[in-house]
Amino acid sequence: MNVIPEAVYRIVEKRLRQRGKMIRKAEEAVARARARATDISMPSGAAGSGAKGGKPESRVERAVIAIARAERKLDKARKWETVFRKMDEIYPAKNTNEGYVASMIYGNGMSQADLARFSGCSRQTIKMRQDRYVIRAAFLAAQAGLIREEVTEEDGSTDQKE
Repeated sequence: MNVIPEAVYRIVEKRLRQRGKMIRKAEEAVARARARATDISMPSGAAGSGAKGGKPESRVERAVIAIARAERKLDKARKWETVFRKMDEIYPAKNTNEGYVASMIYGNGMSQADLARFSGCSRQTIKMRQDRYVIRAAFLAAQAGLIREEVTEEDGSTDQKE
């Protein structure tokens, strides 16, 4: 029995693997968007508003939208980092099995099989500890508004939104 949907598990794992890069990449994207917004060498485009239902037509509108999107991504990356810091407090790598497994798999890129051989545990034990870590992180991420589940009434399937 799965405690959380597989899609949520995959989202959390993806973010755990990106942990060291997420904020840096988001900050770089904000800086690029702001630099493009202030670059006077870019053509200004047609004057007018994108409120007609199409794409924004003016360079200013496009720049403002690009900056807002980049800043939202940065805010989201910071929220994920807050979740990861809470996880570090709950499962310190030096003092807990779950934290150790997560640091070796997500921080050092080890496989479950390699970690099982290295630590002398079974692969199932490693998987169980990894699952405990990821599930707890998923609950914290959901609490922070980073993951939400929308259930369709027709077939009972779920679509994960991040």
